[in-house]
Amino acid sequence: MTKRLLVNFLKDRLLLIVFYGLNMSAIIVYFHLTEPANTEYFYPLVVGGFLLTIYLIIDWLRYYETNSAVSRMLNDDFAEMIAHTEEQKAFQLLLQKVNREHKSKYYEMNEKNKERVYFLSHWMHHLKTPVSVIELILNKEEKDSDRLLEKIQRENKRLHSSIEQGLTMIRMENVENDLEVKSVDLLHVLRKIMNERKRECIYQSIFPTIEFDGESALIVTDSKWNEVLLEQVVSNAIKYSSFKSGNKKLLFKVEQGETYTTLSVKDEGVGMPPYDVERVFQPFFTGENGRKYPNSTGIGLYLCKRIADKLGHTITVQSRVSVGTTVTVQWMTGKGEEKD
Repeated sequence: MTKRLLVNFLKDRLLLIVFYGLNMSAIIVYFHLTEPANTEYFYPLVVGGFLLTIYLIIDWLRYYETNSAVSRMLNDDFAEMIAHTEEQKAFQLLLQKVNREHKSKYYEMNEKNKERVYFLSHWMHHLKTPVSVIELILNKEEKDSDRLLEKIQRENKRLHSSIEQGLTMIRMENVENDLEVKSVDLLHVLRKIMNERKRECIYQSIFPTIEFDGESALIVTDSKWNEVLLEQVVSNAIKYSSFKSGNKKLLFKVEQGETYTTLSVKDEGVGMPPYDVERVFQPFFTGENGRKYPNSTGIGLYLCKRIADKLGHTITVQSRVSVGTTVTVQWMTGKGEEKD
């Protein structure tokens, strides 16, 4: 290794040695031309060569310590690199910077991988539950029973919802590449979602109403991901309202200002205790309702929070047990007309 380093050192210093030799030759020639009687060449060459050798030895010692450490590190051996020159110090700082960035990226990828495995295991568990329930129903109920079909349809809907949530979590990894921020009519989105869930609301005796005086409420958002967010909020409101008997209201209150537009989705469902509200945005957290109602997954509000953060919106939750839950989402107010 020493021989290879010495050869590399001389290659790096070859230009310096050549120019030093040319400089010495030019000085000797100059003095010979100005004083032709002066024929002394050997002494200045020896002095110049001696000084160059001393310089190269000192430079080699500094070069060797640092570059031998680099060579050992390239061979996966432990070595501490000590920088002497400004060039070596700059290289050391660059190496430390790259190392920090690499560790940061590795840690980030490792955390994402852990999160992915965590979600996958829980998601598969939620997919397995409706399938098991359907199998149990088929084994116990009459094949031609209307009640059987109703139960299977309900479990199939749970299965479909779990698959959609899982696909949404996968797409969330690259949501930045799929954003198209523009002015969107919030009222149009709410009506669309409620029309799709009209039969479900009728079946669960839920009566949705939109409270807003204007004809449109423009907000600045990505239409696709904002719709996913609101679908999750509405789905949760309907699901936890269905656990209470009798007629229930589902209020969509829109308040629009010059800068911000706020939507409050207020249901009359089972509600949550205060100590659960603080953790509702944690993945797979179901709290007390998760122990009482098997349909709780703990994914919906987590997705809402992630989407809201990606889009720059804010989302908060307030709830009281047996009274209901209010989910509030805030956007920047859109300008002009809705853009298609």
